[in-house]
Amino acid sequence: MLRNNCTRFLALLAIAAPILYRPPAVLAQVVNVDPEARIVEPIVTEETMPNEPGDWDLRLSGSYMRDGTARSGFLPSAQLFFGIAERWGGEVQVPLAFVRDGTNHYGLGDVSTSLKYLVRKPGGHLPGLVLGIEATFPSGNTEKRLGEGVFEAAPLVAIVKASQQAVLQGNVGYAAVHKIRETDATNQLFYNGAAAFRVQPLNGWFVGEINGTHGSGENRIALSPGWKYDLAPERFLAVAFPIGLNSQTPRIGIILQMQFTLRSATQQKGEAR
Repeated sequence: MLRNNCTRFLALLAIAAPILYRPPAVLAQVVNVDPEARIVEPIVTEETMPNEPGDWDLRLSGSYMRDGTARSGFLPSAQLFFGIAERWGGEVQVPLAFVRDGTNHYGLGDVSTSLKYLVRKPGGHLPGLVLGIEATFPSGNTEKRLGEGVFEAAPLVAIVKASQQAVLQGNVGYAAVHKIRETDATNQLFYNGAAAFRVQPLNGWFVGEINGTHGSGENRIALSPGWKYDLAPERFLAVAFPIGLNSQTPRIGIILQMQFTLRSATQQKGEAR
């Protein structure tokens, strides 16, 4: 099952790579000392910085988790990031869900949206500061266990610090749920941290992430080493391996991901000139 799904995803990457790829000559022309331009986004953790107006980014991910004999299906999801106004950005995440039982079920999971505000731009010795709120809606079919059956609101605060060779970022927040039917979902604290280190000879980034939740009766925490390969400016292929650090977290998994810019206001301004 895992081998077949990974093969399909890798085939998709092979088809998409020529579209996403830009010649090395273009890469050599991209020189920017702006700290914001140095920020490379994590793989598991949410993007920290809101997009600027006119910027549209897309993440396509697939994940597989295993814990002993229990395992989840290969779960694809799409995340669209976009700028709304100066310092304001939004996101829409559309996941597909899978449950393995007597009869396997596939379908739409719980869709979420978020709004972020850039309080302070990164620069100098101080990190960038972002405030945000995420809302999740019960779009998944709870009868087939494809959704939690709750409305969720999660305010958060995030920071990011970037240098020429490393990027540090993370967020912490609290998710409050409103149940529309009987479910095990509860309010919980969540926290995420990521460090990315540039490996110039290999044209990529080594990424280490820590992701956790703390709630009533359930605490999860995972460490995710990963790698991001630069196809071109603002175009990446990535892989991460979440490793559960306690008994309530899936033991191990794999995440395959593509990240790329659909539209860039900065590039359009440069072309217009």
